[in-house]
Amino acid sequence: MSEYETTIYGWPVSVDKDGGGTLGRSYEGTWTVTVQNGPVYVCDREELRTGMPKTHAQVARLAYEFACERSDGGE
Repeated sequence: MSEYETTIYGWPVSVDKDGGGTLGRSYEGTWTVTVQNGPVYVCDREELRTGMPKTHAQVARLAYEFACERSDGGE
């Protein structure tokens, strides 16, 4: 189970702050993200680095947008 899980336009997204994090607080650094499009893992426990502090929800949105570009689909 991840620290934060959500669904964006039908795509399940999970986010963990490397080293731990508290929901609602902003952090910079390395995050681990997973994004699915149906049964396909577009990002599977991949590292995402942020230079500016982000919340878990903001990182989930960034991961979703990255996954959409990678898979050439999405909303």
